[in-house]
Amino acid sequence: MEKGYFVNTQRKNMTAILMVAVLAFLGILTETSLNVTFPEMMKDFKVSLDTIQWTTTGYLLAIAILMISSSYLNKRFTARAIFLFASGSFLIGSLLCLFSSNFEIMLLGRIISSCGAGLATPLMFNLVTELMPREKIGFYMGLAGLVLAMAPSLGPSFGGIIAYYFNWRVIFSISSVLAIIVILIGLRVVGKYHEVSHPSFDWVRYIVISLFMVDFTLMINHLSSGFNLQFFLYLVFAILSMGLFIHLSKNSQKTLINLAIFKDAAFVYAMLAFFLIQFINIGVSFVLPNYVQIVNGASTLAGGLMLLPGSVIFSLMTPYFGHLYDEKGAKLPLYLGGTFLLIAVILLAILGMKLNPWLVGIIYSLLTCGMRMAFNNTLTLGIESSPKQLHADATAIMQTGQQFAGSIGTSVLAAIISFSQSTSHGSKAFLMAQGCEVAFIFVTFIAILIMICYWRLFTKVN
Repeated sequence: MEKGYFVNTQRKNMTAILMVAVLAFLGILTETSLNVTFPEMMKDFKVSLDTIQWTTTGYLLAIAILMISSSYLNKRFTARAIFLFASGSFLIGSLLCLFSSNFEIMLLGRIISSCGAGLATPLMFNLVTELMPREKIGFYMGLAGLVLAMAPSLGPSFGGIIAYYFNWRVIFSISSVLAIIVILIGLRVVGKYHEVSHPSFDWVRYIVISLFMVDFTLMINHLSSGFNLQFFLYLVFAILSMGLFIHLSKNSQKTLINLAIFKDAAFVYAMLAFFLIQFINIGVSFVLPNYVQIVNGASTLAGGLMLLPGSVIFSLMTPYFGHLYDEKGAKLPLYLGGTFLLIAVILLAILGMKLNPWLVGIIYSLLTCGMRMAFNNTLTLGIESSPKQLHADATAIMQTGQQFAGSIGTSVLAAIISFSQSTSHGSKAFLMAQGCEVAFIFVTFIAILIMICYWRLFTKVN
């Protein structure tokens, strides 16, 4: 009887984690699948590329703001409450996007649905650590990481196939149906698991850091208009809000983020490298599908499928790259992954005016290999190098930074492309190719910075 009860409990816990994982997967899948459909959405809503990219930028920005509070929410609310709010918000937002008649409603739907990924991703990892046997925690954490790795790998292909054979709105039809299924099953299996507490939340610091992230994103988006007065006003507000946040953090005893983690130099370099890898990952995966559609005249199907082989193969190799870390140490996967990443973006920069879908697919596979080899291992090393009592803060900062980096990566590259196009003349295809070439050159410098961060990181760790 006791054995049967244990088996049933374990099965229920696994199903609960699976439902949260599916919700997190859907949140990332819809984000990455939309990048391929931007040319079609631009026509439907009659907006430009630097406007339509806000469906990704705003979505990732909202996720980043939510993730700042993930540690507090886990203490304050039960897993069941967080799951129901996250899944319900994702469903409502998806339905808004499905029936949106203009860009503004579409953007509102994306921001509402951001609660799905913004709350489900940290909840998934919390449930794994809380419910799974300690002796198998590494295995289950690896599976959770694989779920998150597969979503951006499948997203462009999924979006390309849907947009080619149907319409981009079908993406939200499918996600809405799946969200309903997740909610119905989750109601039966997701429980409370721990007693809630009522820590005092630092609303002032939370609002200040949220305003900083919104303002900084607006500043980056405004780059396409040049360095005018409005840009510098955004810059001044960003500096003041960050300064205020640091000042408030020195005396605050309320729950949010412990900035003492930034006194650890090794963590800072790991965090910067992690941030910049995600910047390249999301930024380049936004640019390439639009490049082959606008420059090469390829279909949305080709725009999505060209990213599929490398993405899937190297996402499935994520556990092996983690094994390299365990067996050989951090230097091999981080330096080798960073080198592959650097070579890939150099090739994109050199061939920026004459890429074709085949070249894009090959180079993107090399980029994905380097990114997957370095990404999770950078996260692991950053957390391990920080003081044990600050591991939760390190994880929260890394997760928030990951989402914010994706938001900024899309915004920066869209702004660079738009600014480059505004200063030149030629056909739409020529201007797009020229703008992308400039963006790839910029990304090359980012990849060099990643290698510098690794060099500094290992001098601090050793």
